[in-house]
Amino acid sequence: MSFKLKGLALATMWLSASMGAAAQANIVKDADGNTGYSSAEACDAAVIAGTAKFYRPTTRMAPKRRAGEATVSGMTLKELGAEYERGACDKGAPHAFGRGGVSKALQGSWIPFSPSMAVNAYKSKDGKVVRVSMRDCDNNFSGMFPRGIPAPAPKAAAPVVAPVAVAPAPVVAALAPVAPAPVVTPAPVALKPAAVLAFPYVFGTLGAQRDLVGNAPIDGIAQHDDHDSKLALQLGAGYQFNKLWGAEAFAQTSRRHLFENGFESDARTLGLRATLGHDLSETTRVFGKLGVARIDHPQDTAGSAQTRPTLGVGMLYNLGNNLALRGDFDHFPKKSSSAGKDWKALNYLGIGLQYSFMP
Repeated sequence: MSFKLKGLALATMWLSASMGAAAQANIVKDADGNTGYSSAEACDAAVIAGTAKFYRPTTRMAPKRRAGEATVSGMTLKELGAEYERGACDKGAPHAFGRGGVSKALQGSWIPFSPSMAVNAYKSKDGKVVRVSMRDCDNNFSGMFPRGIPAPAPKAAAPVVAPVAVAPAPVVAALAPVAPAPVVTPAPVALKPAAVLAFPYVFGTLGAQRDLVGNAPIDGIAQHDDHDSKLALQLGAGYQFNKLWGAEAFAQTSRRHLFENGFESDARTLGLRATLGHDLSETTRVFGKLGVARIDHPQDTAGSAQTRPTLGVGMLYNLGNNLALRGDFDHFPKKSSSAGKDWKALNYLGIGLQYSFMP
């Protein structure tokens, strides 16, 4: 008998060790020690059993509102509702909407989040919470809200049987078992994803303008082209239609250029252009520019105002939700024919600030 008990105990220990090893095999870890599970059920079970290690953000980033979000405030996960009483087990999200998710090692795995975790609660104009993100880093969850951990199903109640009444003609009344009422766990309301941002902006840059003029032949001898660079200013306004496309109106002016042949003139530019951009990271964006511009050299009395094509590149580096450092390079090719002086290519290079009127 004792031999059988010992065998049963050894089998139980082996089975427990095997189950523990299998559970460990389903756990993924990143370089910061955060863990993820292969399924939502495995993550839920670890949290309920008290063995889960809750996710801890390692980066820092200020809150960033999206379209339709009026305010943002801090709160804890469990303050969102009863479905977060035990926290959340959410699928690891990648980078999106200019903010990160979780590390690449955990993306797609189910990650446990503590009910006391601080979150950013983004609210609409009527004060309703429409989205949450991780408080310290503003990183995204898999949706507008993380997946809450369902409450464990209650144990079924034992059937209730009525006592047997003793009478001359005994009748036994057997009542059917009373089934427990199902427990409905509330889930976050599915919300329509926020629209891609569209917003106006203004910008100003300070830099240098390089103008080039062709000298006419002297006594039949061709002269070299003459150029001069001067301090210049650019001001403009634009509108970002979506994540890729935008449009700008701009003006550039410089100090008066002095050329080697003794001629002096400043260059005044007024133009319209389209922009096409791409986000390199959460803070850095590059874009190309293509449009037309009217360039005037007012000191050229023969008249030299020209409409020319313009192309260029630019870069933005976000300093906050609305303010960004901006750099510009613009090239205005020469026109095939012109009145007055033979004006060649005009170039502008500058750096300054851009302010976006984002909601």
